[in-house]
Amino acid sequence: MELQLLKCPGCGAKLPPPSAPNGILDCEYCGAMVSASGSAVWPRPARPADDPPFAPDRPRVTVAGTRYVLLGRLGRGDSSDVFLARRDARITEMVVLKVVRALSDADLVAREYELLEELHRGDAQGAEHFTRLLPQPVARGPVKDPEGTPRAAAVYRWSSGFQHSLTDVRDVYSSGVDPRAAVWMWKRLLEVLGFVHRSGYVHGAVLPPHLLVHPRDHGLMLVGWSSAMRFASRQPLPCTSARHRDFYPEALWNGDAPNPTTDLVMAARSIAWVLGGDPASGAVPGGVPPALADLLRQQCDVDHREVAYDAWQLKERVSLAARESFGEPKFIHFTMPGWR
Repeated sequence: MELQLLKCPGCGAKLPPPSAPNGILDCEYCGAMVSASGSAVWPRPARPADDPPFAPDRPRVTVAGTRYVLLGRLGRGDSSDVFLARRDARITEMVVLKVVRALSDADLVAREYELLEELHRGDAQGAEHFTRLLPQPVARGPVKDPEGTPRAAAVYRWSSGFQHSLTDVRDVYSSGVDPRAAVWMWKRLLEVLGFVHRSGYVHGAVLPPHLLVHPRDHGLMLVGWSSAMRFASRQPLPCTSARHRDFYPEALWNGDAPNPTTDLVMAARSIAWVLGGDPASGAVPGGVPPALADLLRQQCDVDHREVAYDAWQLKERVSLAARESFGEPKFIHFTMPGWR
């Protein structure tokens, strides 16, 4: 008896021996139907374009020639709306879509996108690691809102797990987070700012809604880059958030140019706030150990003689205060709704 190795004429996959001389085999890889003699008797499988669309009831938008399915709103900023979306294709990816609300703010979306591209192209020490903690540009261009008005938009790659801002954290922990959790949040934030400053930029809007934490991995991502700039330009901030006035050093409201200390003061005020404290004064609840509370109060005061100007040096001071308060570093479980 002659043995014949059958291969699918559609995709080349090996086929099992037929059960009967006149049997028909189904290729489990491409779906073609093959006779026992090796000739194809398919119809071929449906083309990808014939696949049923994903969530056909959800709205779709097109940015730079690529169509995206909107999955839900992630946030509402002072000038833009932020959505979770996915590329509307068989091979897809999750993205974050930022759409400007006021047409006059279109330049903020453009400057944020361009500045992030510059940071990703940079070669400052640690770039390979820290650029992963910045929004990753994918595309930009206008989208049409439901009324047909084109609005500036930018698409960034979705980073799994970074879905809770410090505003969300404070909503869950209304009396303030465990000071040990605040320590890792502060240190992760200072590491990112250290890289940004080393690259020659200031963020200019280190505010609770722009700080996204990864509860399980104790990670932190910095978003909201519309105010960022090269600090050597010595220009005032292009935009501010009036509802977060207490988080800004007062001089910025008078047109002073931001510098790295600006970011560090705003970072400390955000941490004091998530601890249940007052961002303007840096005062925190009595349960915060004195060493940590003193450092926060110093760093929230932009005129304090010991206010830091270097993120890495401040991180060392945070580590020393944490060691004095809690002893040797150890992992402290932190959770948010939806996490175990």
